[in-house]
Amino acid sequence: MVRGAAERVVGGAAAASSVGEPLAGRCDSHRHATFKRLLRPENSTVRIVSITDLHGRPEALRAILADVNKPDIVLLGGDITNFGSPSEAERLVGLARQMAPTVLAVAGNCDSPAIDQRLFDLEVGLHGRGECFETVGIHGVSAIPPWKRGMYQLTEEELGAAIEQGHAMIREATHRILLAHVPPKGTKVDRTFFWIHAGSAAVRSFIDREEPSVVFCGHIHEGRGLERLGKTTVCNCGLGARGEYAVAEVLDNAIDVSLRAVRV
Repeated sequence: MVRGAAERVVGGAAAASSVGEPLAGRCDSHRHATFKRLLRPENSTVRIVSITDLHGRPEALRAILADVNKPDIVLLGGDITNFGSPSEAERLVGLARQMAPTVLAVAGNCDSPAIDQRLFDLEVGLHGRGECFETVGIHGVSAIPPWKRGMYQLTEEELGAAIEQGHAMIREATHRILLAHVPPKGTKVDRTFFWIHAGSAAVRSFIDREEPSVVFCGHIHEGRGLERLGKTTVCNCGLGARGEYAVAEVLDNAIDVSLRAVRV
């Protein structure tokens, strides 16, 4: 078994035709999320595990969650399946729920609008909405900007609208976290093997403007890493199918973000 943080940053307080399809689970952007209590000892660290790009590998999810000591929240950051079905995504969410009290998720380009809707039906979907847990607020955005046919993709305008809608629900949180499948554009964590920046301009614009505490993302497997943009820690969690993941530990006014890996 391989363990350990590769890097660490501590920060302060489906088809192209799917573009534009509404999701029934979207929430009113003026609504605020209710602050929920976590089942943990008072004044203890909140441990958040973020996993992206599982690509349908339950054995990788089991290995990662077995490697983490009792996470409070598990985030599934898209490409939960590899062009799979809503039922497959539901099975992976169910597996995560067996090992953590709270699971939240967005869909990736290798998922679909139908999977995104299933995530809402399971009450874990975060696209265009947010949840608050004590001092931590988490909101999300699914899909990627337009790239090629057969992918779950939305326009930059739609991605931006979903980000703002979810952010409005968690704006009052001390620590604001965005879970996005796609990284922010123009960074080291969105750079492909061909040195092309394949991230989202909408995600980058939101970070530059609102400076959330942490942005968890994936999509560009070779872009795994940590980067600071102003006050924001951006974390490309890497290829979950290969046992790569990230952990955020929240205590008082600080968030410690680290990259980890386990042999699958």
